[in-house]
Amino acid sequence: MRDVIRHPICQSFGLEVRGLDLSNNLTEQTLTDLSHALMEHKLILLRDQKLSTEQFAQFGRSWSAKTRIDGFEEMTVPGFRDINIVGNVGELYKNEGYRNGAAFWHTDCAAESDSNATTMLYCIHALHADGETVFADMEEAYRTLPEHIKQEIQELSGLHCYAGARPVLGGRESWEYPLTPVTEDTASQLPPPVSKPLVRKHSVTGRLGLYAPAGSMFAIEGMKDHKAHKLMRSLKNHATNRRFTYKHFYQPGDLVIWDNSCTMHYAKPTEAARGAHDRRLMHRICPLGLPVHL
Repeated sequence: MRDVIRHPICQSFGLEVRGLDLSNNLTEQTLTDLSHALMEHKLILLRDQKLSTEQFAQFGRSWSAKTRIDGFEEMTVPGFRDINIVGNVGELYKNEGYRNGAAFWHTDCAAESDSNATTMLYCIHALHADGETVFADMEEAYRTLPEHIKQEIQELSGLHCYAGARPVLGGRESWEYPLTPVTEDTASQLPPPVSKPLVRKHSVTGRLGLYAPAGSMFAIEGMKDHKAHKLMRSLKNHATNRRFTYKHFYQPGDLVIWDNSCTMHYAKPTEAARGAHDRRLMHRICPLGLPVHL
């Protein structure tokens, strides 16, 4: 990526990129460079983008052979089933459940069969205060665990479900938005829970990290619930310590891309927009699987 300015965001993860225009036709080499940068840095911040909905869709679809189609069609951009609307703008987002549905620690797509998944969040309108997203580095969190904890969890696997389908391990913090349980009819249409190791080896880098120790896990295979709850509470508190996190304050034109297989995140809760001065509006795409340009 020539003539592109790159610098680290924080000590263990994150890379900011300026000078790259995604609205132009990107070369295969640029897409390859971006894919490798994401694998290395776990999160990329691309500043100063000016993307139409179609251009954003094309970029997301060029990243992977498949993008996630969310079951909540009312939250998608008309004509774009794989682009979700995130924020506080419009009648739908006066409802807290829609507006603050990501206001808890979690990993996107943890209930998918393949742990490799990317999230792309493009900022159209940003708040002057609040509305930030906080990210946590699960590889650094694992690296700093005491050795006896690493040994304890090395062979364990957790069962993950879609948000709201079951009560999760580790509990909710007082500030985390309580998810509304899905109806029995909705639950019956969801895919069955998936088993994922608590300690995951990254598919590309080979680095070890905790996998989704909050948000979607409702059981640990072979472990009684009270013991599993205690363990997950401990891992969640460790993994979300400030020393492993980066808080992103959005500017219009930001495109944040992160690797879900080695990060967690949450969105700070917001109030519904009252006018043009306090709007938060994002478009989100979740490509599934590894980037095709690796």
